[in-house]
Amino acid sequence: MNPTKEEVYIHRKRVTDVAFAECTSITSIVIPDSVKSIGDWAFYGCSITSITIPNSVTSIGKWAFSECKGLTSITIPKSVTSFGRAAFARCTGLTSINLPDSLTSIGNAVFVECTGLTSITIPPSVTLIDGNAFAGCIGLTEVILPDSVTSIGRDAFYRCNIDQPSRFGDIDWK
Repeated sequence: MNPTKEEVYIHRKRVTDVAFAECTSITSIVIPDSVKSIGDWAFYGCSITSITIPNSVTSIGKWAFSECKGLTSITIPKSVTSFGRAAFARCTGLTSINLPDSLTSIGNAVFVECTGLTSITIPPSVTLIDGNAFAGCIGLTEVILPDSVTSIGRDAFYRCNIDQPSRFGDIDWK
């Protein structure tokens, strides 16, 4: 099948840095099982509405999907152990995300200004939510924190509309 300009097929072990940045005609991405990592700024500013990330991917680089405003939902496979800084920043159309149990931390500004997010469940493997992780997610009204979270960075939930759970009292705020 020949891909149209709206589709991208990748046939390597890594989606390289800035590979498809600002390719606004791209709306759909199919990443094959051969890919192990998604590089920095790889799909920055694309018009993608959906993406399938295979179980072979273990890391997602900084700003990899940021500014993909049409992206509405994403499921991160259990193989992913880390996100780079601001990996999904300003994905304003993002309304749901499923985080894998393999994550141990949610890094700096990973979901900053994802204004469409309304709730997030942090997996029990996470111990740290870094600074600005969800800052500016003005639609965010519910955060489910497991007992495993022991540290929350500065402004992690700045400008969110969540009610402060009583559990926040026993967390080390950086």
